Amino acid sequence: MKHALVFGLSAMLGAPLLAACGSGSAASSPAPAASVASTAPAPSKPAASAAAASSPAPASSPATSAPASAPASAGAAGGASTAQQLAFNADGTPNLKGLDIKLGNAAGDATVGDTVVYITSQTLKQWGANVDFQLGNGNTTELAVVGGKLNATAGPLPTMLDAGMTIFGNNQVHVDYLLVSKDSTSLDQMKGKTVAIATTSSPDNFLLDGALQQAKLTRKDVTIALTGSNGNSVNQMLQNKVNFAFVHADGLLQLDKTGKFNVVTNSAQLQPWNADSYMGAMPDWIKANPGTAEAIDLAWLHAAKLFDTDKAQWVKFAQEYTKGTLSAADAGDAYDALAKAQPWPDDGSGMDQPTLQKNFDAAKASDQIKGQGDRPIAQWLNSAPWDAAVKVFKAHASAY
Repeated sequence: MKHALVFGLSAMLGAPLLAACGSGSAASSPAPAASVASTAPAPSKPAASAAAASSPAPASSPATSAPASAPASAGAAGGASTAQQLAFNADGTPNLKGLDIKLGNAAGDATVGDTVVYITSQTLKQWGANVDFQLGNGNTTELAVVGGKLNATAGPLPTMLDAGMTIFGNNQVHVDYLLVSKDSTSLDQMKGKTVAIATTSSPDNFLLDGALQQAKLTRKDVTIALTGSNGNSVNQMLQNKVNFAFVHADGLLQLDKTGKFNVVTNSAQLQPWNADSYMGAMPDWIKANPGTAEAIDLAWLHAAKLFDTDKAQWVKFAQEYTKGTLSAADAGDAYDALAKAQPWPDDGSGMDQPTLQKNFDAAKASDQIKGQGDRPIAQWLNSAPWDAAVKVFKAHASAY
């Protein structure tokens, strides 16, 4: 899961653990405005949006009274956005001047694995919003959303649903697991070998089934080593006690320091439905603020695209986010390891109902869905902001 990744990369690369993220960087870090300006589209003078021609006409009444399936934004042209409806600049980016957004990230610390969420917050600022970006341990950001101290947060699906929240966008579409081996390069070579997974309730347990299915094997064809943790799986591999192991991106960095290890496959290829985390908020807030929710999703799509297409800029943001404690080389190594897991696709995937339902079912099967979290998908999903954001993003690809 994501939390193991970000903590692991922090320990691996020597980044200090930070309790919260302010709106600026340390004096030794690159200035956020300058860095974001070089990557996120600068707001231009509001004009008629090209999205308006292909989007539904603006609603005559606020979206608070619209059904959940209605688009969050009608592609309004000119002026500044409101919490209910976005207004767009001539290049297709939203004009967020005057909007206040309080965004959280349930990661605990400012670590390199959460740079995409940080870029999301900085992009919202670049588009003109006043953004308060906060980190929290455990379920603290979810509780802050419930209590009204935050508008939305990135976090694990079970934690958000158990808090009564609704999902409205992606955060990390694929868990960052890699199946690695010292000597083998293909799945069919698992037959008769020992494969390390952490526990029977961790994501790699599901991923093992996917790997065996692709190799036309069953669990009887391999020896399964339950190591207790992802770190222990790495250690078992280093000690030559296992032939294959599912490890996080930071685990690959540790392994490669001792010699070359093969990445046989990743979680995106084995089980593309298996997500790490999402964007969530209280249902009433999304209903009253569909424009703001769409803006968050648009900023995330931009951040995901930046990761997928511009390593150099992502590395600069990673250094900025971690307060300059990472060298460019270390941040680059972290990028290379993360990229092998393909965690942030920018193609609009990951928010379809079958995918979300599979994540819910897997979480429930492992006893992570409890209390009010156990409810039908219609009661915890509002995809209208996401759908509207993807439509704008695809219509103005060069602007994002």
